[in-house]
Formats: sequence, C-alpha cells, structure tokens
Amino acid sequence: MHVAMVHHHVGGKAGGGGGVRLMLELSLGLARRGHRVTIACHDYQPNSEFDYAAGRIEIRSVRRGISEIPEGYAALTRRYWIDMRKVARLVPPDADVVNAHEWLGLRPARTAAHRLSVPLVWTRNDSSPWEGAIVPDQTIVGDTRLRGRAIRAAVAWPDLLNARQADAIVVLSAQQVDMVRRSYRKDAVVVPFGPPEVFNNPPERSAARARLGIPDDVFMVLASGILAPHRRFEELIEAMALLRADPSIHALISGSDHVDRPYAERLEALIARYELGQQVKLQRRSVPDAEMRDMLVAADVFVIQTQRYAWGVAPLEALASGTPVILTPGVGVHDVLAGRPGVQVVPPAEPAATAAAISSLRDGQGRAGIEATRAWLRDQLGIDRYVERMEEIYAEARASRARAA
Repeated sequence: MHVAMVHHHVGGKAGGGGGVRLMLELSLGLARRGHRVTIACHDYQPNSEFDYAAGRIEIRSVRRGISEIPEGYAALTRRYWIDMRKVARLVPPDADVVNAHEWLGLRPARTAAHRLSVPLVWTRNDSSPWEGAIVPDQTIVGDTRLRGRAIRAAVAWPDLLNARQADAIVVLSAQQVDMVRRSYRKDAVVVPFGPPEVFNNPPERSAARARLGIPDDVFMVLASGILAPHRRFEELIEAMALLRADPSIHALISGSDHVDRPYAERLEALIARYELGQQVKLQRRSVPDAEMRDMLVAADVFVIQTQRYAWGVAPLEALASGTPVILTPGVGVHDVLAGRPGVQVVPPAEPAATAAAISSLRDGQGRAGIEATRAWLRDQLGIDRYVERMEEIYAEARASRARAA
C-alpha cells in the first residue's frame, strides 16, 4: 500500500510532541514491511529531536524550517480554514489510504481522501476543540464555560462531519472510546502504542548517572513532559515539600516551556516558596532521545500525575528502562498498567499519597517483578505490534470500500 500520513507539523519544540513521534514510528514500521509512506504537513522543521525519519520517509510540507501552532483563536481559525487546505493538495494522487493524525490533520485528510476516493483513517490521540465543546468534562482542559464551548464549536464544527466520514477512528485507550462515541456518534478502535524500541535497550545505569552528575547517594525522582498545567507538576513539588526531611531525595522536572511559559514560572516560584532549590530542579527545555534515555535509567522512580491524559508514552519508556512508575488514574496508560509490577497508582490532587509512594520506593519496595512488566511491554506494546494492527485497519478499510463499490 501507499499510505499518506497527514499532520499539522513535523519537528519543532519537543520534536513536535508525542503524536508526531507515533506517526513517524508508524511510518518507519510500515516502510520496513514494504509499504510506501508519504507525510504531508503544514510545517516541517528538520534537525529536531524526532528527525530520524528524514531521508527514509518522504515529507512534503507547506513551510520548511519552521514549526509552530498558531496562538489565539483568530490565527488558529485561519490555519484551520485556509492554510490547511494546502496540506490536502500535498497528498500524492496514488495514495491507497489517507491517515489523519490529530484534529488539525483531519480536515485536509478528509478532503484528500474524498478527492482520491480512498479510505480515511483518523488517528485521534488528543481531544479536539469540537470535543471540548461537546464533552468538556472529559477533555484535558475541561473548560465548561458556555462562551468557550461556543467558540470551539464555531471553529471546529466541520470535524463532526469529517469524523463521521472516517472509515476508522483509532484511539490509544478505552477512556477515549466513550469520548469519540459521545462527540461523533461513531465507534473507535483501541490500538495502544508502546515505547520506541530504543528504550528497550537502556544505557548502563551507573554510567548514565555519571553523565548527568547524579551522586550515588541521591534517590532521584523524575517527571518529564511539555510544561503545561494539565500535567500537574506542582503536585510533585508539593510532595517533595513533605519529604524535605530526607535531603537524599531529589526531583528533576524536565520539559519544554514553549506551550505555557507562565506556568513554568509558577513552578519555579513554588519551588522557591518551599525552599526546595537544593532538592528540586526544573529543566525548562526539550531533551534529545539520548539524554532522555540517560534520565529514565538514572531515575529511581518516574512520576506522572495528570488528571486527564489520552495515553502517556513517557511512563512506558520509564518501565522499559527498568524504572518504577507512580501514576494517577487519569493517565490513559493506567488502563493497561494498573496492578502490574513496578507500578503504583495514587489518587490525583493528593501530594501526601505521592510522597508516601516515593517513600516506599526509597525503602526498597516496589521494584519486585519489574522485569516481567518490561517483557510484557516488549511483547504486547512493541512498535511491530502497533504497525501490524494499523496495517490490518488499512486493509479492512480498503476491503470495505471495495465491497461497497
């Protein structure tokens, strides 16, 4: 098959985000299995963290050398209604399937699929503005104010029609199936995605800690991800304040601040208020894969506390590296990780529970059986399994179209 991937961007801050990484991993996996893949996007910035696909996958873009999401409703509306039409024209005329990624890619992908009379598959990872208008109680932002919902609906109402035209909608977790059904009156199929293969072969732990300058007697707590309010990094800072009596427990919060710099500044102010400057470090930048691999294997525990999150590859990468994870039920991967060795679940908005979980790991509990979890990840959530399932979805969509014709 010739599969056309459609996204808003490739590259930029944090490589463009987890959705871009998933698309690139899928594209490379399909290419290894003999399929042709073309990526059509609006922005493409080479030499970003996820630029390993360049040279192996054809990437067509409206703009090259820049990658940014428009700020403000006016700019975002223009990009959605006017600029993204140019992306639809970049889809090759011999494509057999068009695979949209995220909500900005859906409209141009639907336009291209309709023009070519080929199946449309929508990989929907994060919630869309339309869903923010229809099911705000389930979205990441969760803004239920009537004016905000009305603006989102006015901008993104075509996504209702476009999603209804999709031959298949793919989501990462069971939590998202109900959101799709309520928003679009359409079923979705769950296809989970695990850590990239490189994280299954972590570097040597002592060498990684040495490269990062972490002393042997420090118990390192790691949290990473783009710095945005829904990730709730402040709860880890508050948990660290409860653990201040043990100066050997340190925390590293790492992530790009390009989405919400005021939030990053509030985190810095909170660290200062609790006088945790010696124990909590905030690293306000994106991290290349090599450094992230060092951080994950060097950490003693990885913490993710977001209340609403579609999936979460970072905790899977941590477990693949042999590092235990503390998470809240709102994280999408909770569906598949709860109860597995090396995983502790804590309630949201309760820093004391997080502090207690960290303390238990500090005392040596929680690591037993983690190798079984690593083996399960490799077997059930490996990239090859994801690619095979997507390949089946493409084939099923094409066969259904053929039967209808």
